[in-house]
Amino acid sequence: MRIAYVVNQFPPNITAGLGRYVELITPYLAREHELTVYTPNDGRQPVDESVGGIRVYRPRTAFVSGKRLNRTRRAEFLLLALQVVVSNWRYFLRLCRRRERPDLVAVHDSTNFLSGLLCHYVLRLPVVFHVHTTEYGVAPQRSITDPLNVFAALERRLARISRRVVVATPEVGDQLRAAGWDRTPIDVVPLGGTFEGVLPSYGRDTLSAGARALRERLGLPEGDPVLLFVGRIERQKGVYQLLEAMRTVVDAVPGLRLLIVGEGDVAGVERIVASTGLRGRVLASGRFVQGQELLEHYELADACVFPSLFEPFGLVATEAMAMGRAAILGDGFSRLFLGPDPDAPAAYVVRAGEPGDIARGVIAVMTDATLRRGLAERGERFVRESLSWSRAAAETAEVYQQAAKTGAR
Repeated sequence: MRIAYVVNQFPPNITAGLGRYVELITPYLAREHELTVYTPNDGRQPVDESVGGIRVYRPRTAFVSGKRLNRTRRAEFLLLALQVVVSNWRYFLRLCRRRERPDLVAVHDSTNFLSGLLCHYVLRLPVVFHVHTTEYGVAPQRSITDPLNVFAALERRLARISRRVVVATPEVGDQLRAAGWDRTPIDVVPLGGTFEGVLPSYGRDTLSAGARALRERLGLPEGDPVLLFVGRIERQKGVYQLLEAMRTVVDAVPGLRLLIVGEGDVAGVERIVASTGLRGRVLASGRFVQGQELLEHYELADACVFPSLFEPFGLVATEAMAMGRAAILGDGFSRLFLGPDPDAPAAYVVRAGEPGDIARGVIAVMTDATLRRGLAERGERFVRESLSWSRAAAETAEVYQQAAKTGAR
């Protein structure tokens, strides 16, 4: 099958979980299918290239060449959205060429609505819509201001013209159906384990040495416990409730440091830290971290906390579990992360909207070595045995095959 894969992140342009998802699943898809990725260009990448058997088309549409745009800032989000729309037009023009015509177009997230709509209405191509986030037009708490509900309307239209909608958890599927997305089949395809096939290449000794060097760079005394948060610094991720909870946690866990890794509202974190007396107990990287450096952060941590109010999937949880770290998750995560045995869960779940409950969970995990070790073991086993990128790719390809066979909607 010839697949046109429209997505906003592809290596080396990885800025969030979507980029990691694409990086890890596309090599499996390309083994059995002819895959062409259509993705924005930051001004530094070639327009056409082949990467590991995957054709990549990046039209030059960057308005700010080489600048990393932070979507948590309104002006930069709008600039990024404009770049995506212009890129989508260029994708469409390329797909108009007969030799570029695919059997199916896979559109990732509603920001690529233009490609989906044009491929359906003009080129009459079958479209599959991957929903990786509902924070723009469906979720009760959204990350953008949209009083006219433009994103919601675009998402509904794209869903209606698509032959299938793909989501990563049953909860996202339920949320979409509750929002009126009932005219298109919704397929649940859980993702793989984030470091599947990657972690063994580094070696634990190498990561341990890197973690020791990281502790020294951060000025953390040997033996002081570390709690790690990885993600965008914004309200949906529960970071503000976590900071409020830390006021209680630091009194119960001597020497504890909260390490925040991610970009976004770093200035807001610094203000809260200064006003709550947490200076020295909370450290923020202020940037997106990936690769070996990210693994070293996980290796440094005693436990990880992700108190998200809502997560379409949450690859950070699989990262922590794959690294053998106890994971404290907000109830915005899918029930999938509890693992197969609810009596012996793979993660410790807290009520994300309640700082007091976050504090209770963090204190319980950080003060009980047996609980922490049990969570780490069950989480690592859950990722290893239940999450597979080869399985995710096979199920995704099956959805594409079904969509290609289905008559036009």
